[in-house]
Amino acid sequence: MTLRSPIRASQITALQTKLSELQDYRQQLLSVEQACESALGQVGTALAMLNHVDASQIGTFKAAVDAQFGTDAIAFLESATPAPAETVEPAEPVEPTAPESSAAPDVEPAIDVEATATDTPATDEPIVPTAPDIEGLLNKMSIQNIRKLASAKGTDTKGTRATIAARLKALVTESDIWDATA
Repeated sequence: MTLRSPIRASQITALQTKLSELQDYRQQLLSVEQACESALGQVGTALAMLNHVDASQIGTFKAAVDAQFGTDAIAFLESATPAPAETVEPAEPVEPTAPESSAAPDVEPAIDVEATATDTPATDEPIVPTAPDIEGLLNKMSIQNIRKLASAKGTDTKGTRATIAARLKALVTESDIWDATA
């Protein structure tokens, strides 16, 4: 039986620090992902509205969006490139050793290691933009406009905005919503 060097407390601390840094970075990525999804939804909504109001201006809108990716616009953003972290080499696994004669035979030394789990599993699936949230758009309408739309679609106009929106979501398109609010 060969004995290997035990894991040092400094190695455990370094690994815990690295784990914490990686979890922070992952959280930042998730925040960026949510912001991007929100921005894509807003661009989609603005494009649909522009298409409904004046489709000839779509090129101008596209140019304005493209300008956000120009080097001048990005130059104002702070770099998010993290400083390279030092690499921590994990120690070799340690085989258990027999307790010394002075220790009680049934007592094993305790090693405190904090383990954390992530609450969001990582997926390899790409994020696909979804169709506009019809029910969400309906819920943003005034109660008067949503009742007029319900009446025009031949459905019950009684209830709260949410209940009317739930009935209308399968009956209307985004264009119907923009027409009702215009």
